[in-house]
Amino acid sequence: MANGLLLRLRERELSASPAERNVIAYVSAHPHEVVGLSVRGLADVTFSSPSSILRFCKRLGFAGYKELQRELIAELALLGDKKDVALEDISMDDSVERIVGKVMKSNVRTIEATARTLDYTVLERCAARLKRARAVNLFGIGASRLVAHDLAQKLMRVDKECHLYDDWHDQLLCAKNMHEGDMAIAFSYSGLTQEVLDCTAEAQRHNCPVVAVTKVDGSSKLATMADAVLGVAASEPLVRSGAMASRMAQLMVVDALYAAYVASDYERATHVIKQNYIEKQER
Repeated sequence: MANGLLLRLRERELSASPAERNVIAYVSAHPHEVVGLSVRGLADVTFSSPSSILRFCKRLGFAGYKELQRELIAELALLGDKKDVALEDISMDDSVERIVGKVMKSNVRTIEATARTLDYTVLERCAARLKRARAVNLFGIGASRLVAHDLAQKLMRVDKECHLYDDWHDQLLCAKNMHEGDMAIAFSYSGLTQEVLDCTAEAQRHNCPVVAVTKVDGSSKLATMADAVLGVAASEPLVRSGAMASRMAQLMVVDALYAAYVASDYERATHVIKQNYIEKQER
C-alpha cells in the first residue's frame, strides 16, 4: 500500500458519504490521536460505528483498521513534527508571503506523495509499451492538455512519433484513426473529463492500449477504463479555481515516464538527443 494517506483522504472527501466525511475530517485534523485510538474509539469520536470504519478502510484499499494506522504512522514519521500547511486552503486574510509558502509546500508535498504512490512495475511496463509503440496519441483537455504538450515535446526530441491536438474534435478523430501497434496516454486529474473518456473509448475500440495519468485512488471512470494507471497525488478538490498541485504531480509523472523510456532505449535516444541539440549563440 502506497503512502500519501492524508492526501488520498482529501481526494475522497467530495464523493464520501456524510459518515465517511466525519471520519476523514477527524483523521485529517487529529492524525496523531488516531494512531492511538482503537477502531471503537475512532467510531465514538466520529459518531460512527466500528463496522462503518472497517468498511471505509477497505474502500481505501486497506485490509483493516490496523493497516490504515500503520500507514498513518509511516506518513507522520516522514512529515516529522513540523507543521504542514500543504493541505490548507488559501484564505482571503493570507499575506502574499504565506500564500507563496502554502503553494510551495503544497507542490513539494504533492510531488513527494506522487513519487511514493507510483507503482514502479507499472511505470516500467508503460515505458516498455512506449518503446514498442508505432505511434503515441495523447489526449487531454484544459490544464491536462498542457501537461500532454510537455510529454509531446519530450517525445519529439527523441524522434518518437507522437500526436497531440489542441482541438478536442481533432483528438477524437486521432483516436478514431488509431492503428494496430499504437498506444494512447490519457491525462485527466479527475478522471471524469468526458472528452478524454470518449477518446479513451475510441482507442480501446481499436484494441490499442491506454495509459491513464489520473488521481491515485483508482476509482475514477478513466482509471477503470485504462489498461494501466500512473497515479498522481494532489490535495486539490475536484471543484477548484485552477489546476496547481495536480499539474505539478502530472508533470512529475511525465518526467518519470520519459526518463524510464529513454533509459530503456538509451543508445538510440541519447544519440538522437545529441543530434537534435540546438546550440544557442549570443548575437
